[in-house]
Amino acid sequence: MDFNVQKKCLETRLSALSAGMLAGQGLSALARASEAQIAGRGSRASTLAGREMRAILTALDRLKAGEYGYCRICGADIAPEQLRAHPEIPFCESCSA
Repeated sequence: MDFNVQKKCLETRLSALSAGMLAGQGLSALARASEAQIAGRGSRASTLAGREMRAILTALDRLKAGEYGYCRICGADIAPEQLRAHPEIPFCESCSA
């Protein structure tokens, strides 16, 4: 299966999240947000954005390694409709239930 569409979706979402977290705050804003999350002081929105960014980066790493599209638990193929809806998803429908 060709995952170019999913890769583009992941990269676009990562750019949007990065821009939102850094808008008008300089490059150190992401570092401050990460530190605040670690210390438990992050806002709910920044915590969710940080989690989503990590999930996207992990999915991009799986793409590079040739491990994308396979469940991280059972190894089965992840359904194409699942990947279209949530390109960062690491588990098949059975394992994520």
